[in-house]
Amino acid sequence: MKIVEVHDEMIGAVKQFLANRDGFHDANGWEGLFNYPWKLKGHPYGYAILDEDRIVAFAGTIFSERLIGGQKRICCNASTWFVEEEYRPRMLAILVLNPIVKRRDLLVTALTSSDISRDLLAKLGFHTLDHTQIAVPVIPPIPLGFSNGHRPLVTFDKDEIEPHLDEENLKILKDHATLQCEHFLIKETHTNQYCYGVATAAPIQKLSFLGGRWLSLCYVSDGGVFARNFRPLRRALWQRKFFLLRYDARLLPPNLARITMKKVKTRQYKWEQPTPPAIDNLYSELVTFNKY
Repeated sequence: MKIVEVHDEMIGAVKQFLANRDGFHDANGWEGLFNYPWKLKGHPYGYAILDEDRIVAFAGTIFSERLIGGQKRICCNASTWFVEEEYRPRMLAILVLNPIVKRRDLLVTALTSSDISRDLLAKLGFHTLDHTQIAVPVIPPIPLGFSNGHRPLVTFDKDEIEPHLDEENLKILKDHATLQCEHFLIKETHTNQYCYGVATAAPIQKLSFLGGRWLSLCYVSDGGVFARNFRPLRRALWQRKFFLLRYDARLLPPNLARITMKKVKTRQYKWEQPTPPAIDNLYSELVTFNKY
């Protein structure tokens, strides 16, 4: 057996390998793993273990270059991790991750781990990034009949958002512009401060007859601006039929709303630095697959 990098010539074989797994398939043909705008030249789509010419294990890798702590870092979102059942006693799940786990220069995230894989990743040195997911009902505010003259700009139009962004956020917008993401901007007219955000969207099954949707936050550039202007944002969300807002607890200040629902949702990371960086959910399978 040998471990190999997955590049363009192996995409078809990996798609077939994943598609044939019971309960482990993607209706869009795994495009979220192989088709995204920020692909780093020379970095693989993942790693596979071959038994002769047969794929028996695979781990997907979404590499990106991010600005973290003022420095450019290579990051890797590990996803789509599968080992054929008869090979699991041979510890191939660990071996297929070795190429990224052993790299000391990488910031690695695992954002959708199962209970079993979460425990295994912890043994490999992964730490908990977040373990609480919060959902907030989007109840439109009652009009008060007056305005303090400081109503913020709230827009979901990418063309309208773009001129307000700094270089870092403009890169984020352009990298994610062709994906199924929602982009929004909240800009305070009296302070000129803004919060740019990226989110995924999905139908709320119990409210599908109303067209109700989840808005699941993956990134907010300024949580303080978001929190201060949540009232006018709620009105805009309601108009777009986003009836529930969902986010990882680390992304926004606590006590955003009076009514909240919490669930356990563990996100993990591995980094050689002694303190954890501020990590969002961008440049990951969450946005390329439009899920949460």
